[in-house]
Amino acid sequence: MIIDFLRLLIAAICIATGILVMAVSTFGVFRIRYVLNRLHSAAMGDSMGIGLVILGLIILNGFTVVSLKLLMILGIFWLASPVCSHLLSSLEVFTNDRLDRVCESIELEPDPTKEVSQQS
Repeated sequence: MIIDFLRLLIAAICIATGILVMAVSTFGVFRIRYVLNRLHSAAMGDSMGIGLVILGLIILNGFTVVSLKLLMILGIFWLASPVCSHLLSSLEVFTNDRLDRVCESIELEPDPTKEVSQQS
């Protein structure tokens, strides 16, 4: 009886914390102005929020085959979220002409066309 109550309490804390993290992340998406910062807020909330909710569901359900399925869903989310974030940030970097004015950027490889045009 006490063990079931503790398991329910721990699961409820994990689920509530996960929902809170996702709510704060959603608020951050609407509050932050620049798209790359919004993306960071959304990605961090997804990773931690979904992880806590699924952990709470695993604790609530017990360690069964359903728990394995929930872990597989978590793995898919954790693999898909960074890929989507990377694709969206690459799209913003390649399509935004004002990127240097909005955020600090460092050029990793020198552009050979800029060197030729500057020497002439």
